[in-house]
Amino acid sequence: MRIPPTSAARGILVLVLALVLAAFLDAEGLRKQAQIQPEGVQRRIALALTSPLVSASRTLHLTSPRHGLQVAIGREHEDDVDTGVHLELPPPAGPLPQPHTTPTPAPRHPRRPPPKPVFTAEHPLRVWVAGDSLAQVPGDGLERVAPASVDVTTIESRLSTGLARPDLYNWYTRFKQLIAGAKPQVAVLSFGADDAHDYMAGVPGGRSVGNFGSPSWVAEYRRRVDGVTRELNAAGIRTVWLGLPIPDGPGFKRSFPVVNTILASVAKHHARQSTYVDTWHMLDSAHGKYAAYLRVGGKLTLLRLPDGVHYTPAAGDMIARAVIDGLRADYDLG
Repeated sequence: MRIPPTSAARGILVLVLALVLAAFLDAEGLRKQAQIQPEGVQRRIALALTSPLVSASRTLHLTSPRHGLQVAIGREHEDDVDTGVHLELPPPAGPLPQPHTTPTPAPRHPRRPPPKPVFTAEHPLRVWVAGDSLAQVPGDGLERVAPASVDVTTIESRLSTGLARPDLYNWYTRFKQLIAGAKPQVAVLSFGADDAHDYMAGVPGGRSVGNFGSPSWVAEYRRRVDGVTRELNAAGIRTVWLGLPIPDGPGFKRSFPVVNTILASVAKHHARQSTYVDTWHMLDSAHGKYAAYLRVGGKLTLLRLPDGVHYTPAAGDMIARAVIDGLRADYDLG
């Protein structure tokens, strides 16, 4: 049966009007999706299209039904785009000091180190694990291998997030919430795998940084890692930065060392309350190459997933043991 042209045209018109209405009702959501896209032509076009759409939708009060529903289900901030890098402490004055070329003479009468804080199963060391997708498996490993004197309170692993794009998920806001709430004594942080790109949101003054790995990019990313470290340390939270592992493939092999150098140098500068776990060399072969399998306890063990980046549980356990060994230097864990 043939559909009269007028009926077909009417159906198309109804469909178009329905799509336009849906766009107005979901204008805030469309704007957020445009905002969090990777930097490029597609993002700029999406922002240019959604900006007037949001303005018109707000004028017509068509955003009210969506917002009312979000409030009813407890997701009233779903469409917020928070690009702020919330670091409360002022930046350190001047550049960070460089390592000494000559050793500092030891004092004639060295002081005895203070006793380590003691933690037990009844009074455990509270550890918070957070970061991108590489945080989950080491966090799970800590839950398996840590002694009873260590309590892994939470593992917060959020895919495709990091310190470069607070518009995707604002970890700086989360750090502030952590400090204001029931603070852990240790934060194990895994960031950087999703930060290895040119674009950074929340750069002071609305400026842009240079290409990934450029001096301006390194300076801004270092400012963020250093700021997070100082804020958490000032709140009495020790930081453990997990380095990025050696990857399979040339792209990440060039970018991951840039991030690792920053993480390691910041942890070294704050060595009293911060440590760095070198997962790159922990998981490379004897020849410094990527290897999915390594011998662990004399047994050939699969340590990496097929994507050449993420860990297997066995690798998570190795990293967790390295974290615990580092914590034992400062805490009596029994």
